[in-house]
Amino acid sequence: MSQSNADALKAAFAAADAGDPTLLVALYDDDMTWAGFTVEGTQRVYTKGEFLEAFGILAKLDEARNVVGAVDIVGDEIVTANIDIYRRLGDQVLDTTMVMVHRFVDGKVTRGADLVPSSFEKFWSAIGISG
Repeated sequence: MSQSNADALKAAFAAADAGDPTLLVALYDDDMTWAGFTVEGTQRVYTKGEFLEAFGILAKLDEARNVVGAVDIVGDEIVTANIDIYRRLGDQVLDTTMVMVHRFVDGKVTRGADLVPSSFEKFWSAIGISG
């Protein structure tokens, strides 16, 4: 089951990067909560709707990509993923890796968290777009 969760995660991110977010939206349980970062570099807990809405900020950029790199499967429910993220607005570029942890229950992500390097908030501060 854990390998199928990892495969589903990779497929959902690949589809979203290709312009079809339906797999990614379906992967997250409606009652999911996510401990993640704001563009200001603070952490907060998001609902599914807030989490997916936060991705909307990427539409303001010239380029944005999220590619699942290495994944680790922990037990039957946990999948950690290195996500190679690329963001560009004009000549400002963020090209780094973040770590996302996903807890799967019955094939859906019910809880998650991410950790980003400090270059994440430096990029958002430099381009002047807030969440």
